[in-house]
Amino acid sequence: MLRYFVSEAFSNLWSNRLNSFFSMAIIVFSLFTFGLFVLTAENLSGMIGRWTENVRINVFLSKGTTREAASKLESIIKQSPVVSQYQFITEEQALKRFQTYYPGMKQLTTELDSNPFPASFEITIRKEFQNKSFVQTFVTLLRTETMVEDVEYDQDWIDRIQFIIRFVRTIGLLFGGILMFTATFSIGNVIKLMVLSRRDEIEIMKLVGATNGFIKGPFLTEGILQGLLGGLAAVGCLYVIYYGILAKVNSMNAPFFSADLLHFLSTDMIVAVVSGGMIVGFFGSFFSIIRLMKI
Repeated sequence: MLRYFVSEAFSNLWSNRLNSFFSMAIIVFSLFTFGLFVLTAENLSGMIGRWTENVRINVFLSKGTTREAASKLESIIKQSPVVSQYQFITEEQALKRFQTYYPGMKQLTTELDSNPFPASFEITIRKEFQNKSFVQTFVTLLRTETMVEDVEYDQDWIDRIQFIIRFVRTIGLLFGGILMFTATFSIGNVIKLMVLSRRDEIEIMKLVGATNGFIKGPFLTEGILQGLLGGLAAVGCLYVIYYGILAKVNSMNAPFFSADLLHFLSTDMIVAVVSGGMIVGFFGSFFSIIRLMKI
């Protein structure tokens, strides 16, 4: 019976291939859009998780400040309970770092009359103090020192990115839900056309004793197959996009961002996307059959 359901479903898909194509295209677009939001949110969350393991404060000093002149500031940093470790970066080390990280701009620095980079302290925050309230007090203290020109704190932009992640997830769920409803309606219309075109055949099957389940089986299977094929196509499209971004990131050779920070959808999420397509296909065909056949 299952073999009959599947063969009839494929036959229906082929005989009504134009409508089936548009229906599956809507499924692919819906699941692709939803998966893209999820993929973006997951990778942003993963990167934030990796970066927050090593939250830093960069304290930039006035030009010409030596480590000896900054001994008082270093003492404050060393004695603070929020500091895990710190490093003093001289002006020469900062220049060499820039030339190493951005070799394409190395020529620009050699044409300058003087070194534009100031000395600085790079401070790593202890994990238990990586929250805004504790660190903000410490940052305020650092800024009171006269030799401090500027203080950059990673947590500020981490908080912004976390807000973006929440926004992306919310929009993804909302937009994905709307598209899923559209896909369900589209599949229902395709199945409706198939049922109407085979109404006489269905009546004959009922007269010779075919059960409701036997009649509905091929149509339900057709909806599930549309969802399955649409889900697999959506995952394939997502992987092509992901692979393209991965290749681009590898070619950039950025110092603070690598392809190791990126990952594709987890196996559970892939299963969820494909299963979501199958569920949409099932309900789209189920409600259409119930409405038309009055069963």
